[in-house]
Amino acid sequence: MRPRAVRYFTDFIDGGGLSRDDEGLDFADRQEACLSAAEALVEAAHDLIRIKPKQSGSAAAGALSLEAQVRDEAGRVVFRVRLALDVDWPPAGT
Repeated sequence: MRPRAVRYFTDFIDGGGLSRDDEGLDFADRQEACLSAAEALVEAAHDLIRIKPKQSGSAAAGALSLEAQVRDEAGRVVFRVRLALDVDWPPAGT
């Protein structure tokens, strides 16, 4: 008999605040849910790196800080992952 899938919710936190997951996804276990959250965080960072310089009108993207937290069905946070990236553009000609 296969174990029952458990619903987990992944919230994202960035400079704009908290984006709360109200739907969730079913996973076989907590480790699978946490791995999925970490992968989603990397994908979100990739998207922001590509978009942010275009929005600011400058090539200097600055700093990027993202966080994801995974909640179980009871609302308890079971996992957190943080990603920080600092972009430093030296002055031209150095």
